[in-house]
Amino acid sequence: MSLGLHENRQRRRRRFWWAVTKWCLALIAIVAAGAYSYRIGSQLAARDVTKAEQRIAELTQEVSGLERQSAALASELARSKEAIAAWQQRYEREVPTGFVRELMDLVRRKLDAGADQERLTFLVSAAEKPRICDEAPETKRFIVTTSLQKGANDAVSFADRSITVTASGAAARDADGNIEAWFDPDQPVKVAFTELGGKSVTAEGPLPLHRSIVVGNDEYRFTFLPGARGFLSVTADRCDYP
Repeated sequence: MSLGLHENRQRRRRRFWWAVTKWCLALIAIVAAGAYSYRIGSQLAARDVTKAEQRIAELTQEVSGLERQSAALASELARSKEAIAAWQQRYEREVPTGFVRELMDLVRRKLDAGADQERLTFLVSAAEKPRICDEAPETKRFIVTTSLQKGANDAVSFADRSITVTASGAAARDADGNIEAWFDPDQPVKVAFTELGGKSVTAEGPLPLHRSIVVGNDEYRFTFLPGARGFLSVTADRCDYP
């Protein structure tokens, strides 16, 4: 009977240690699995961190590049603004406005109409100082030549005979349309100024007609108006030149 009891105790002891062994093995397996999982998780986390760090580095480079581009664009914008401001100042300085623009337009129209460039230059320059004139104008009259009117009294002289003035015009017509000897004061006339030596200049246009002639240190300003039938009245005023 003691032998059977001893065998039972041996069996119970073996079962106990086998159970303990199984639990230990299970615990070891769990710990090993946990360690493995931790290792794998650490590796995955390390890879993720590495990727994140690489991405952060890439983004940092992109941001730095964008900042450099932004700085370059800001610098270019500043230079463009400076250039625009310089051109604006140049435009305001060189492009005339107001009275100056109106004066330049007038000069351009006069040049297009055939005005003498030197004469216009003189007139602009002369505006710098007051003009000194005799204020004793001289008036004369003479006959305007036409296709039917030629001969005496068709010229007058000024400046001690240094300027001779003649004129031609279109013949007038009567109520029936017939040509008459005298000129038509409603039509343009052509006036010739001949200086001693043969130099001649002309002025042409409707009446009243104005023209200035320079002889030496004198300027003669002429005004032409219709006179008695067939005659043209001319008034000359002498001024210092320039």
